[in-house]
Amino acid sequence: MYEPLFVSITEHVTVNTLYDVRRVKRDGSYPVYIRVCCRHDKLYLPTGISLTPDDYAKALIVKTGSTKICKAKAQVGQVFKKVNDAVDALIAENNFTFENLKNILAGPQKSQDKTVTLLEYWKEFGDSKNTEKTREQYLNALKSFYRFLGCKVTCHVKRRTKERTLEVKGKNNKVTPSYVNENVIKLWDASMEKAGLSTSTRSIYLRALRAVMNSLGQNNVISKTPKFTIKQGTRRKEDFIPVSDIVKIRDYKKGPGKKAADWWIILYLCNGSNLKDLAHLEWGNDYFYNQDNKELTYIRGKIADRAQVIVHIPIIEPLQKMLNKYGSKPEMGKRVFPQILLGAKTEADVESRIHDFNRQIRKGMQGVCEQLGIRPVTASTARNSYITTLTWHGIQDAFIDSMVGHVDSKNVLRGYQGTLSPKKRAKVNNLLFVDPEIEEDEE
Repeated sequence: MYEPLFVSITEHVTVNTLYDVRRVKRDGSYPVYIRVCCRHDKLYLPTGISLTPDDYAKALIVKTGSTKICKAKAQVGQVFKKVNDAVDALIAENNFTFENLKNILAGPQKSQDKTVTLLEYWKEFGDSKNTEKTREQYLNALKSFYRFLGCKVTCHVKRRTKERTLEVKGKNNKVTPSYVNENVIKLWDASMEKAGLSTSTRSIYLRALRAVMNSLGQNNVISKTPKFTIKQGTRRKEDFIPVSDIVKIRDYKKGPGKKAADWWIILYLCNGSNLKDLAHLEWGNDYFYNQDNKELTYIRGKIADRAQVIVHIPIIEPLQKMLNKYGSKPEMGKRVFPQILLGAKTEADVESRIHDFNRQIRKGMQGVCEQLGIRPVTASTARNSYITTLTWHGIQDAFIDSMVGHVDSKNVLRGYQGTLSPKKRAKVNNLLFVDPEIEEDEE
């Protein structure tokens, strides 16, 4: 086994060079590949470079120079960097798969056309993403950027097919990728901040642009990729409410927002699950065959392509009341909340229904929170509040991670730990309406 020329380890993915001594060529040389390893799967990408064993041994120790071996090593290094940058970009988007990696390395069809406009490349790059939500993020970022450039941006959507037609008019709609530099990006970010966009939204848009620019660089459409820092939003740390306010929402009885308040409580009691996972939640074995501690379970969709993480939702008494009110009649394999998706089947229709349902909760909760005199909340606040409540009760982080479906690939020990018992999970969720601050005051 030959030592690799280059190697990089990022989370669950390893990228390294492989000297393939199984494939000898007529001149006695062997090809050098880039090998990408993700758990037990491997992807081999050619570099176009072949070396004899003696030359490869020399390549391991040479640094820089103009010799044939130095040039060969430099070429391998360029391919390695292109692959490694693509892997990093996909991991940052929680979108890493071998298929996505091959797509990003291939680039849009017009990637080799030096006259391609930024608009064409950006749109094609965003449309190549797997999920409707990710495609929507790239589209929204694109619209924001071109409005900043002074263009008129309209997006027409056909009602039946959900097909979108983007129209960008203005003198700057033909700018080339090389137009984008650090200063342009700073000005765009400043304009978004001035327009009132949150730090979180701005960071999503900036990450979309960075992925587009990295792809342009990897495909040699631009010679230099702009470097810029994206501020981390504080929304998640601040977007929660204490148990005292959660109890007020639970006990809210009058007003047009009652239904929204109930659905917010459902999200909270379901371990802070997002609406998309609850939309696909089904009655299963853990409900019918776990008589003492009934549970609902699902595989968390957001990270399903990276890890099959099962989330267990204990059916404690407050949740059972909500299931009696809003849930379907328990039947093996039947959706618990069919009213979320109704008859939506295509990905676009599913995303549209979830978006509309979330919006109804958000709008309804605006009036509820105003009446109760508490800070405004959204569906995402339920997840953060669930985590915060358990944290304030002193529950271990590993337990909370398990309840909400977090994956810690760097913690080897957790890979050997058994799952927590249904009884323990129910006991912890029974703390969700117990105010930890009152407990502390009484001690």
